[in-house]
Amino acid sequence: MNKTFIAAALAVAAVSPFAAQADESNQLDNFFVAGNLGQSNYRLGGASDKTDVFQNVRFGWRWNGLVGAEVGYAYLGKVKNNYDFASASAKPRAVQLGVTAKYNFLDNWYVTGHGGYLRSRTTAAVTVGDVSASEKSWNNGWYAGAGVGYDVTHNVSLALNYDNFHVKYGRAGASEPQENTNVAAYSASVEYRF
Repeated sequence: MNKTFIAAALAVAAVSPFAAQADESNQLDNFFVAGNLGQSNYRLGGASDKTDVFQNVRFGWRWNGLVGAEVGYAYLGKVKNNYDFASASAKPRAVQLGVTAKYNFLDNWYVTGHGGYLRSRTTAAVTVGDVSASEKSWNNGWYAGAGVGYDVTHNVSLALNYDNFHVKYGRAGASEPQENTNVAAYSASVEYRF
């Protein structure tokens, strides 16, 4: 986890010279905070769960309002399978570090894209009758997404988005196999630029 925060700090340090060179009027429009709320859709073997909440918050900066860096945290919901005598579930969370882009194509309408590295923490649990057991796993992965939106004001935007998070569970090289999962997320977002 410390490596992720160090990488995020390095990304911010890498873009800070651009921020220092930007004139005062442009600089204020380049920093942003965005929040997403929607639904996650798991693609994991026979498991299919399309009913969980997806939440994401991202902070970043775009050079000239176009391309930049972002850091974020995503809650990807929970996938659960029920069997005759037991249930199994997985609940991943992810810290994100990546690039972001925004392009206005018609008046206040725009498209966005982002993607990069993620560090996930997945809690897996199995329940048999009244007995439960859980285990946590930390792994590297990637994320990518796109959206279309509208600038409501100079500082506030609303958008519809699709994101894909590639998360893993287990340890590579361990006696148990490592599971790869794609979590699709459909969401609405609000972005505030300051």
